[in-house]
Amino acid sequence: MQACWRLGFPGWRIAARFGFPIKIKIGVFRDTEAGVYFATSEDIGLAVESEDLDGLLKEIHAAVPILLEVAHSSIRKPKADIRFYDDLVTA
Repeated sequence: MQACWRLGFPGWRIAARFGFPIKIKIGVFRDTEAGVYFATSEDIGLAVESEDLDGLLKEIHAAVPILLEVAHSSIRKPKADIRFYDDLVTA
């Protein structure tokens, strides 16, 4: 198992420069009244929604690189490895 750092934790920029993966916590939820899934992340200011999980994943993949570039221009070529953990998605 490879070590990784959470975005914003002490030393994460140094770890990123050395090629360690940086973890971003993204919460995925279902709004049954509106009939949509939505995802948020305080780490990067993410807020997206879609009618289904496939669409939500596409929205996350589209938004994360843009938000990382705006907030943390030093991160180059972000890659996403999205994993589901109960009600959470991490990228």
